[in-house]
Amino acid sequence: MEVMERSLLPTKAQTGRKMYILYGLGGIGKTQLAIAHARKHQHTYSAILWVKGNSRDTVLQSLSAFGRRAGVDIVSESTADAAKQAPDMEAEVAAVLRWLALEGNHRWLVIFDNVDRDIRSSGEDSQAFDIVSFLPPADHGSVLITTRLPSLGEMGQSTEVGRLTLDQALELLRRRSGLQASNDDMAKLVQRLGYLPLALVQAGTYMRKTKTGCLKYIELYEASWSRLAAQTPRLRDYENGSIQTTWMISYECVRQNTTAGKLLQLWAYLDHQDVWYELFCRGCDGCPEEFSWMQALAGSEIDFKRIMESLLAYSLIESHRDWESYSMHPVVHDWCAETISRGRRDLMVAALTVVGAAAPGPLEAEYWLLEQRLLPHVDRCVQQINDLEGLHRLASAEVIDALHNLGILYADQGKHSQAEEMYRRALDGKEKAWGPEHTSTLGTVNNLGLLYADQGKHIQAEEMYRRALDGYEKAWGPEHTSTLDTVNNLGSLYADQGKHSQAEEIYRRALDGKEKAWGPEHTSTLSTVNNLGLLYADQGKHIQAEEMYRRALDGYEKAWGPEHTSTLSTVNNMGNLYKYQGKHIQAEEMYRRALDGYEKAWGPEHTSTLSTVNNLGLLYADQGKYSQAEEMYRRALDGYEKAWGPEHTSTLATVKNMGSLYKYQGKHIQAEEMYPRALDGKEKAWGPEHTSTLDTVNNLGLLYADQGKHTQAEEIYQRALDGKEKAWGPEHTSTLDTVNNLGLLYANQGQAYPGGGDVSTGTGWI
Repeated sequence: MEVMERSLLPTKAQTGRKMYILYGLGGIGKTQLAIAHARKHQHTYSAILWVKGNSRDTVLQSLSAFGRRAGVDIVSESTADAAKQAPDMEAEVAAVLRWLALEGNHRWLVIFDNVDRDIRSSGEDSQAFDIVSFLPPADHGSVLITTRLPSLGEMGQSTEVGRLTLDQALELLRRRSGLQASNDDMAKLVQRLGYLPLALVQAGTYMRKTKTGCLKYIELYEASWSRLAAQTPRLRDYENGSIQTTWMISYECVRQNTTAGKLLQLWAYLDHQDVWYELFCRGCDGCPEEFSWMQALAGSEIDFKRIMESLLAYSLIESHRDWESYSMHPVVHDWCAETISRGRRDLMVAALTVVGAAAPGPLEAEYWLLEQRLLPHVDRCVQQINDLEGLHRLASAEVIDALHNLGILYADQGKHSQAEEMYRRALDGKEKAWGPEHTSTLGTVNNLGLLYADQGKHIQAEEMYRRALDGYEKAWGPEHTSTLDTVNNLGSLYADQGKHSQAEEIYRRALDGKEKAWGPEHTSTLSTVNNLGLLYADQGKHIQAEEMYRRALDGYEKAWGPEHTSTLSTVNNMGNLYKYQGKHIQAEEMYRRALDGYEKAWGPEHTSTLSTVNNLGLLYADQGKYSQAEEMYRRALDGYEKAWGPEHTSTLATVKNMGSLYKYQGKHIQAEEMYPRALDGKEKAWGPEHTSTLDTVNNLGLLYADQGKHTQAEEIYQRALDGKEKAWGPEHTSTLDTVNNLGLLYANQGQAYPGGGDVSTGTGWI
């Protein structure tokens, strides 16, 4: 307001006309700012003319009406007989403009409100006009223009009217609704309506009339936007009366550019934020033939920007230069979905196909960043298909592939339930379209196996892997790369289950086949090399493990660079290895590198990030840095519980680590709370003989020993020892840790260890 006042108010030293332009989205409050200025300064101006700028006709009507009210003489000096004729509107307007141009008459203000028709499209819009033709011919006075056309800002000093602040929005909603709801409830409604004045006024008016609260209004808004808007009384202080009509005017103008109008309709099925050129460049190839118009969007970035300019020209969207992207106000987006795109299954399918086809593959540089950028659009598409009955009837090959790709994206982002839903939809479509043994069907089966393995659902994972492996061997043979990928996955599953001999056999088969097919430095080959490193590390074969990790790390850095997530995964594994070897400085260096990279790539709450956070906790605990360790564990535990829930195996691993930390600090009550929780969860997830379950059994034995509960400690240690000897053999380092713990227990009781020999002291911490 202060800038507008300085730009418009008459001054003694004024030279030339003052002009100010307010532009922005319809309903953003431009007219209300103009009204507020006119009311505040009505005694400063000698006259204020309010001109409706909706069309050429309304401009003529407004100016001629002012002339009649003010008694402006329409007789000109050159037409002495004009008084004998009936006055016409054009003559009245000309007289008003001459009056405004009179010398000494310079303290007036003319407000042209809602000048929203673009003269550049005048050949198609008969009501578009050049506003310059309605400016007085003298260089004095003040002119204020409100418009949705940013191009008019070139006529003088201008301001784009943005959204209200939170406090302004709350005050407006309170005033219009007459309610005194809690700030939290009001803030939720204000946020949902995107701080848009017109939407807030409409909400407040409805709430006042029906005595509806904020949360109930949100519920009604989400359930039926169009019905709620239709039942709201006409808004007297808004020219077009309601949201429904406010943007229809701009849309009718935009429709003259066919591609821009169709894009606006399609956008309703995408997220309202972050639409950019590459989205269509990557995604339009898979679209149905009836959407060939999208080729214009993907043809070149120049063409894409030209089409976007058509939407920007009416302030229907916003441009974000930093990201080279565009967004739409959420309420405008709701309007599009309910008004110009409602019930369009073809648009929903097109949006799904575009987003699915745009999803990157794991070999692309920084693919995770593109996945994160696509995620809001993915969520929007999934919301739409969940609301749609009979999707299977629309399931073309492009739709099925899109669903499969969305499953991959969700899985990469740690969203397992959503990933399973997408894979199941894709699998159902592929089985119906191509049969259960088609190689594309088997690809989705394999990915379901990966998903189940990540969740610790080993039985379901093996079932999927076996089905995929049998199918691939029939279709392509035992040495095909797709066959070998599934062989590798099966090896990882066996390793997770502690079946080390089977895992090594499977990995070796996969590695030999991949080296023949792709060579020793291919990233798929390196994946199996990394997995062999994990297996050797689990068996305590540290030299072989480091050899595998080094080979994998060197290869990944050459292929993908130092910040790729696969590179970081091996960096994290190197940290684990160094930690087990007691090389704490090198371990922390590796963990910090992995953590920094994961936070950049995935964000601080991604499960891969949290895994490294947990590992740093383990390292700090080994070093006796208990406060830092607890900080890391707390962060990991909170994140895992949000991402996967309290019973996921990764969550339980951190619970177990917290128990160990408390034990070594002498906090036995907290430790005893953590260990049983971890043990119960692991027994449910993996069974009583899994090596991770046995680690927790061993740790519970340590706690009982510290508490002097020798009988319970011996029973627990013996259970852990029996299980580890079966899983790993009598000479594995983990087995020997439990032997050592039993020896310490017997020594403290004055007994000899049944196995004989000396017993050394140690922490026994696993």
